[in-house]
Amino acid sequence: MKCTPPADSPLDLDALRDDYAFTPDLDELAAGLTVWSHPTRLRLFAVLDQAEQMCVCDLATVLGISVSAVSQNLAKMRAQRLVQFRRDAQTLYYALTDHPLNAIIRQAVRGARESVGE
Repeated sequence: MKCTPPADSPLDLDALRDDYAFTPDLDELAAGLTVWSHPTRLRLFAVLDQAEQMCVCDLATVLGISVSAVSQNLAKMRAQRLVQFRRDAQTLYYALTDHPLNAIIRQAVRGARESVGE
């Protein structure tokens, strides 16, 4: 069944369909939001946002999880360009990037923490 919009509708459905047929920008946003939908990765975000940069072993200690778990989560974040790293000998130090999605998540995390009085 096809609905018929009112004759005076300002919407051009064909143009909208063409505009949204291929949306790599929205696909990238969805992938980034998916990364941040995991509680451990949000906790990593909050710690990195406060500390600016940390090594994997310190992140594991702070969060009380294994180094392997931290590394796997950071790899997913790095794949979306949400974190970056620098190497100092054998140690990798991670930091948040200036990705626009990080600014949105920063506001959401701060709002969530303020709402529970942290």
